[in-house]
Amino acid sequence: MTDVTEKSYAPGQHPDLPPPLLTAGLLGWLRANLFSSFWNGALTVFAAVVVIMVLPKILDFVLFDAVFFAEDRQECQALGDGACWAVIIERFKVSLYAFYPDELRWRPNLAFVLLFFALGPLLFDKFPLRQWMLLFSLIYPFLAAWLVVGGLGLEPVETNKFGGVMLTIIIGVTGIVFSLPLGIVLALGRVSNLPAVKIVCVAFIEFIRGVPLIALLFIASTMLNYFLPPGTEFDLLLRVLIMVTLFSSAYIAEVVRGGLQAVAKGQYEAADSMGLTYWQSMRLIVLPQ
Repeated sequence: MTDVTEKSYAPGQHPDLPPPLLTAGLLGWLRANLFSSFWNGALTVFAAVVVIMVLPKILDFVLFDAVFFAEDRQECQALGDGACWAVIIERFKVSLYAFYPDELRWRPNLAFVLLFFALGPLLFDKFPLRQWMLLFSLIYPFLAAWLVVGGLGLEPVETNKFGGVMLTIIIGVTGIVFSLPLGIVLALGRVSNLPAVKIVCVAFIEFIRGVPLIALLFIASTMLNYFLPPGTEFDLLLRVLIMVTLFSSAYIAEVVRGGLQAVAKGQYEAADSMGLTYWQSMRLIVLPQ
């Protein structure tokens, strides 16, 4: 006997049935990703047990038993057994600026904001007034140095007061800005047909890449004074910036050299056939690739 509740459909008109319960939705995702086999299911259960056991203790230490306000370390330890966030809150500005004068901290803040305007035209082709902003990008390193260090109308700040995140940004930005053009020049010198230029560039690159950065920084901060005339003052931060720039330029030179070798020989021949000089072909054809 035919079921009277069953509806008859014309051939090809039967509606799509929902997928099986364990193959779609949340249950399907759990089965496919966490319980696809016996061992995956066992690992999932083990990981869940570990999280359940550890997570409450982490939350107690980080949040519930933590101390956010205290006068000193002794009071912080007496108020709770968790993390002493009061130290972080109290020393937050020190971690950013170190001993930079409080009344002058608007200067590194302004330099940091202007950094984004200097990076914008370099990263985005449709940046507003990009042609003029590229000029600003060129002068930004010197403008930022003037704002942070002072002089020429601004109160000077000794570099031994620099520290924290501010110092990290200064070293990073300086190393990137000045090592990129120097690295390009070194790469071009390494692939040059002039023996003297090639030997100098190869020797510099291999020496810098063969010595750890910490050793170069030690030489810059300690041993360099032995090679300078007595009484000569060479700012320590400036020495570090120079050494970081030279170190980064050696690695960038190898990256650029790899790119130069990837450019097809026909590109060089096409530039020569058009009558372009060496620097014109590099600037207009080779380096952009």
